Amino acid sequence: MPNNSLQPTVLPPLRSGKPAAELRRLAVMTKEQSPSAKYNASFAGEPKDKTKAAKALEFALDVRKFEIDLYWNRAAYFWAFTGAALAGYLTVLTGKEVENRADALLIVSCLGLIFSVAWYFVNRASKFWQANWEAHVDVLEDQVMGPMYKTLLQDRTSFWRLGASYPFSVSKINQLLSLIVVLVFAGLVLRTLQRYYVLSKDWELFPTSCVALTLGAIAVLFFLGRTGETDRKVALYRRTTEITEYHSNDG
Repeated sequence: MPNNSLQPTVLPPLRSGKPAAELRRLAVMTKEQSPSAKYNASFAGEPKDKTKAAKALEFALDVRKFEIDLYWNRAAYFWAFTGAALAGYLTVLTGKEVENRADALLIVSCLGLIFSVAWYFVNRASKFWQANWEAHVDVLEDQVMGPMYKTLLQDRTSFWRLGASYPFSVSKINQLLSLIVVLVFAGLVLRTLQRYYVLSKDWELFPTSCVALTLGAIAVLFFLGRTGETDRKVALYRRTTEITEYHSNDG
């Protein structure tokens, strides 16, 4: 919301010769600062490019860019695997002469579920680290170059203006899409179990083992895949190299 407070403007001292005009100039005038003036004032002054904060800001921007590149590289990898798993499921399902169709469908759907869950976790992890470096940029940029990164210049738009821009989050859409893929493969696993297997006291070894391994793999990803945030102690080993002889055929 715009700042409606009135800013006093202090004028230069009185000069002789035009007392009335100078008195008007000396009057303390109040007026609301325009949005453009506020924006320009945010970036007034010389940039500080020789400070430790400037180096830290440059480093944070570089790592943030690196994290974004890795984000989309990982997305392409998981898209390829989940797409292959879905294609494999449909191939087995529609094939006319497929031996052990039920077991093949269960294996493919379970593998697809594991990788889609991993994709969802990786998306959230990538967003976590990206947000971490963006927070560093938000804090550091004010004292180096002004609030450029966190300042948004946005047109007034509506979702129903289909040809206009709209503030969707690309990473959030990709993250939600990966969650939808998780639900799709979970549905395929349940559908395969319901159609080809019977739940009874006499458990069949293969489907029981397949489902148990799938749930175990997801649990491992969830509990052991988290980043450790505790302090750690490491040992440092540094080798030394000494020249003891020097032989040369020159001269």
